[in-house]
Amino acid sequence: MSNDSGTEIINIAAIGTTDTVLLFNSVGIKTFKVTSPIEADRIIFNLANRECRIIYVSEEIYSQISQTIEKYTATPFPIIIPIPIGEVSTGLGKKKIKDNVEKAIGIDIF
Repeated sequence: MSNDSGTEIINIAAIGTTDTVLLFNSVGIKTFKVTSPIEADRIIFNLANRECRIIYVSEEIYSQISQTIEKYTATPFPIIIPIPIGEVSTGLGKKKIKDNVEKAIGIDIF
């Protein structure tokens, strides 16, 4: 789908360092395989400028781009969500979801 300016509309994206991220293509999520946090930062910036709503980021990359995450914390979109992509999870994704739910409703339900 394209908008009036001819650029592709991306509502949901996934960013990771391994080919595993490409599995998100099967459910219609635009994917980006990156090799560095700098590359991930640039992609997130471009997606934010294109009004992407949700960006899933592998826990590995998420933990390396704290300044980028902080920059978009005060804005409603994009929502940047860490997810375990790969064999081992650091628990970062679950912790961020727990923190956000607690912030939204005022209690810890996990």
